[in-house]
Amino acid sequence: MGKKKREEKLKKKALKEWEERRPKTFQEALKYFPGVFLRTTLVMVAATLLLIAVAALGLAWAQSFWFQLLVYLGFYLLFQRFIMGPLAPPRIK
Repeated sequence: MGKKKREEKLKKKALKEWEERRPKTFQEALKYFPGVFLRTTLVMVAATLLLIAVAALGLAWAQSFWFQLLVYLGFYLLFQRFIMGPLAPPRIK
């Protein structure tokens, strides 16, 4: 079996396993919400601490709404897989 075919087979297998394990109803997904909320809070607290530290340095642009929005958005996108935890789809290379 060629390398590409093997990779395709592994991708399909990983997606199929995730599809089976993924919550199908809102009721099933409810048990994951406390963990997702906790992880999101943790990431946003870290972003807030970074903003406070940068503002404490006296940088004027650190108090800009757009800078703060970009920091929060960047943190969320950077740590999205961590936040989603078991709900995140598998990484496919």
